[in-house]
Amino acid sequence: MAIPQASPRQKILAALIADLLLALGAQAQTPDQPLEVGPTVVVSGIRASLSSSLNTKRLQDGVVDAVSAEDAGKFPDTNIAESLQRVTGVQIQRNGGEGRYISVRGLGPEFNNVLVNGRTLTSDTGGREFSFDLLSSDLISKALVYKTSQPFLPEGGIGSTVDIQTARPLSGKVGHTSVVNVSESYDSNSEKKTPNISGMYSFANEQRNFGVMASMSYTDRDSKQNKAITDAWNYRDVSLINGDLNSRGLTMADVTTRKLYIPQSFGYQQEDESRKRLVGNLTVQYNPSPTWKLSADALYSRLDQRNNVIAFSDWINPQLLGAKYDSNNQVTSFLRPGAAFYANNPALSGPGSLLGEANSNDMIVKGGDRLSITRAFGLNSKWALAPEWKLEGDVSTSRTTSYSPDMWVVAGMVPTNGDILSFGGTPSLVFGDGIDDPNKVRAHAVSNGDIRNHDKLSEGRLQLGWGHDIGYFKGVDTGLSYSQRSVDRTEWKNDAWNTYSGYHLPLPSSLFTVTPMDNFMGGGAQVPSAYLSFDPYAYMNYLNQRSTLAQSNDPALYLDTSKYPNGPMAIDYTLPSMWGVKEKVSSFFVDSKWEGGGWSANAGVRVVHVQSTSTGISRVLLSATKSPNDTTFISNWGPMTTTSVSNSYNSVLPSANVKFDLTSDMLLRLAASKTETRPTLNQMGVDNYYGGRYGDVQTGGGNPYLKPMKSNNYDLSWEWYLSKTNYVSAAVFQKNVSDFLETRLVDMKIPQFDEIVHDTRVRNGQKGKIKGLEIAGQYAFDTSVAWLRGFGVTANYTYVDATASREVDSSTPACGYPGLSKQSYNASAFYENNAFQARVSYNWRNHFSVDCGGGSTQPRTRAAYGQTDASLRYNLTPTLALYADAINLTNSRTHEYALNESQFLTLEDVGRRVSLGLRAAF
Repeated sequence: MAIPQASPRQKILAALIADLLLALGAQAQTPDQPLEVGPTVVVSGIRASLSSSLNTKRLQDGVVDAVSAEDAGKFPDTNIAESLQRVTGVQIQRNGGEGRYISVRGLGPEFNNVLVNGRTLTSDTGGREFSFDLLSSDLISKALVYKTSQPFLPEGGIGSTVDIQTARPLSGKVGHTSVVNVSESYDSNSEKKTPNISGMYSFANEQRNFGVMASMSYTDRDSKQNKAITDAWNYRDVSLINGDLNSRGLTMADVTTRKLYIPQSFGYQQEDESRKRLVGNLTVQYNPSPTWKLSADALYSRLDQRNNVIAFSDWINPQLLGAKYDSNNQVTSFLRPGAAFYANNPALSGPGSLLGEANSNDMIVKGGDRLSITRAFGLNSKWALAPEWKLEGDVSTSRTTSYSPDMWVVAGMVPTNGDILSFGGTPSLVFGDGIDDPNKVRAHAVSNGDIRNHDKLSEGRLQLGWGHDIGYFKGVDTGLSYSQRSVDRTEWKNDAWNTYSGYHLPLPSSLFTVTPMDNFMGGGAQVPSAYLSFDPYAYMNYLNQRSTLAQSNDPALYLDTSKYPNGPMAIDYTLPSMWGVKEKVSSFFVDSKWEGGGWSANAGVRVVHVQSTSTGISRVLLSATKSPNDTTFISNWGPMTTTSVSNSYNSVLPSANVKFDLTSDMLLRLAASKTETRPTLNQMGVDNYYGGRYGDVQTGGGNPYLKPMKSNNYDLSWEWYLSKTNYVSAAVFQKNVSDFLETRLVDMKIPQFDEIVHDTRVRNGQKGKIKGLEIAGQYAFDTSVAWLRGFGVTANYTYVDATASREVDSSTPACGYPGLSKQSYNASAFYENNAFQARVSYNWRNHFSVDCGGGSTQPRTRAAYGQTDASLRYNLTPTLALYADAINLTNSRTHEYALNESQFLTLEDVGRRVSLGLRAAF
């Protein structure tokens, strides 16, 4: 399970220097150096997409990049996020191997405002982050990435604003056109094939004043993700036993205590995933007159993701044999004692010794299902009131509902023999006992819940434009907008965590199935050949029987039908835990247009008023006491209580963009702006949770008092357009941020616990700077090198540096900006002629912080990652084409760690994905 190591610098320089030299060489061609005459390369396919994107970039007022489809149903990638990652400065985060979130210029998904046809679309995350896996790329015609702010753009995107545009019927061909895509996908880990189909119909009349476009896409995928996983690293008091697994007669004199970083657990996880996505879109356009244009849109998306997740791991109590640790007080290897060791050393497990606590080999079923349904509607009207006056109105509504279980069901074994563990870049675990004997399993903790998320949004805007020539002044745009959004989360749970905790109840072997590991991550001597899997519902039904409850930790309590009418394993739908946030946003903008000889500019301001109300209904935790059988807590809950908190603020956000024509093909852009990102709505709840174990109590929840993060931004961009397809560019930028939102740990005292608790939640941080450099270029060799005609390359590189000044609690480690990779780059090589297209792409980003408290009391960092993708197209006829797409050709794996790379958290293998398909247009 070696973790792949990237060495980017030489590859970056080689790709960029080659790209730039080839571009400069092309400019050096003169009429005295005629090219060899060869077959004509038609500007279609890849070139058409690149040319359209480049034209969009060139015509914008600010710094904008774009990804375009050559034709309906021919977006460059099977996933929109995977296309956006090829844009300079854009990185993506994957879920099960598919792109789900984007980061732009080092800022994570919550700092990027994503629109669909200029409108905000609700999300299934409970926040503002947009899940790109909810949409099919077959429905998309163009995606624009605004890197500099403009007054007409909705506020919220410190990183960027991304506008995803669906295909429009009156922008296409006259008459009836249809496109059908049929494909089959194969996942290497699951070794399963699944179907995918999409279709699009468009009609535009000859007068081009009425058009209809309808599309539908169905995607089915069965995949498997394999993981080596450590839940967390904790800095805590550890009992170090001076001996080995064969020692006898040890006493407390052989035990010392030292504060060390130790892993909470280590083991392996398999996740079988089924993902079915249905997306439909309908657009109707009607122009009642040459000066009045109407369009209406409807969107439906349904993602049904089913996950069968089981993990098996060593739970690591803070009593270690033969432990070794480094100069940073971090454990590097140790022996985990089993029951035989304590039987041979009874003085270590007597009363008051604090030792002898049962270690366990746990089997854990986790809830990972996700059912997400989104509906969106929009109506737009544009009027040319007079040659100089234009009026636009837009109203829309969007609603997303998601359902997911919150399950953590644990059974386990108390091992007789000890285990051997070592930690570094990749941990090693040697089990002393087998983990596939169904006769040795005992009951432990159970948590089972049902979570519902709702996100509702209504918004409208009215925009008036006046164009006029008065010297340098060319007109002004102004507009009003209003939105009302509510996000709420309801959770029902059982109250059964401690019913059987402690591994004292043997379980029938019939509940468990011996399951082979299937060459897990390539196999190896340290990976077991088989483990035990189980049906969590059958397991909970067995534990919920009255005859079984008589053997629980507190039979009188758990057999009480007045408290548990359906048993403690059943979800109690009479006691919901709820939080909700309502947000009303009113805004006004004015944007002036200016133009002179060889330059143009716009300057304006956006004024925003935000009012929010956070409400929560939950039980109050009165007290927590230690469980008699292990180190978990038994919670004493009070009645349901409602809490409500209001907040409001105003923002003034000026911006300006200036474009200079240095030559007919070379531009220089300058931009300055003030932007903000509001806290995501799920961060503003009034909810609280309590967890962890004795000696390591964890709390957290929402923070309704959060303020928006603000940034003063400065941009300089140079662009050289060598042809309709070829260009090179360079840009520098700086963002001076304040009130940065970050997940931060604070140690505190609360009355329910008699020890310090680690409270992790989003808080406003302090100010800092994010600055960076972007270099990009693309070149098609159609008119420069005859023998390379048909070939082309694209490449880009981004460097981002960030500094922050925070009031950090002494127990909180230093942590980078979430989502910020210091370096990233993309490179693609392609070839196409009239019949054939091929492209190979490589995308790389170095390590970045996922959050500052994601590894329990330590940060969570994702290591550098690179991925290679490829695509092929062959045109059988002008209307019929075969294609193949390959994702993650080199089977790259995702690696995460805590404070440093030796504090291992996860290594995830998602495998390769290949799709073969047929596209027909008629």
